[in-house]
Amino acid sequence: MDTSKSSVPSSEMALNAQQIDFRSAIRQRDYRLMVSIPNKPAPKEGHPVVYLIDGNLHFGIAVDTMRIQACWPDTRDAVIVGIGYPTDTVTEALTLRMDDLTTPLQESLANTPWYRKMPPPPNGYGKMDDYLRMIDEEIKPRVAEIVSVDMSDQTLMGHSLGGLTTLHALFRRTASFQHFVAIAPSIWYNNREVLDHEAGFVERVRSGEATARALISVGELESTLRYPSVGADKLPASKDDFQQMVDYCRMVPNTQELGARLAAEQRPGFTVQTVVHMGDDHNMVPPAGIARGIRFALRSE
Repeated sequence: MDTSKSSVPSSEMALNAQQIDFRSAIRQRDYRLMVSIPNKPAPKEGHPVVYLIDGNLHFGIAVDTMRIQACWPDTRDAVIVGIGYPTDTVTEALTLRMDDLTTPLQESLANTPWYRKMPPPPNGYGKMDDYLRMIDEEIKPRVAEIVSVDMSDQTLMGHSLGGLTTLHALFRRTASFQHFVAIAPSIWYNNREVLDHEAGFVERVRSGEATARALISVGELESTLRYPSVGADKLPASKDDFQQMVDYCRMVPNTQELGARLAAEQRPGFTVQTVVHMGDDHNMVPPAGIARGIRFALRSE
């Protein structure tokens, strides 16, 4: 006797997300959006939206974390939009993102000894501003076509270079989002170039022109060399080179120092939190950072 049962897949889980492939007119390249919509009617103002950089890498974590947290009445359930590329290969996704999540490479960084050991990205560097334009002008309208969204409750979230891009958006495109979650941001890139825009942003906060909520987080061990004892021969550089990289990047101090400076500017309309995730390194921190970021952005006070 056949005792098998058929079932309707849950629309809440990441496996059942909608997939949208499109070619960007701004970037002149192909992208893949992964869109997870809450399995409940939209509120009258529409659903909040989390735009997740590196969707190929972190979309499943973000969706499942969102749906679990939204079981509690104090957390708004959100549409999760993973912004990625038409690939199922992690290494390819990591390579394809490089030009989208950077500004033009400065000679001083290009000539740094440890950086010269790293494999150059095939598409180069420097398209971050076009990438952020693409989110505003091409991705947001596509999402709004398939689900009712609240344009006053939008979050940008990213890790590493995605965190750098999130900080760049906070400083330079503040009005595009209301919440900014920068997880282990690569502040070090181009000799901390992103901080060149900090003072102008702070002036706009002080004048009341800029409003935002920002969470900046980092793993406790990100400024500690984590060189593997097995498989090191597969890495592009030596242990000494990686130590130089760790020292140059200053992941934990950079994050804490920026967080402290911005926290000193808090006022009505501008909120900042800085979190150090204990026991986590750069590769371990995304789940914790995403979970904290969703709570930060979507918890109703």
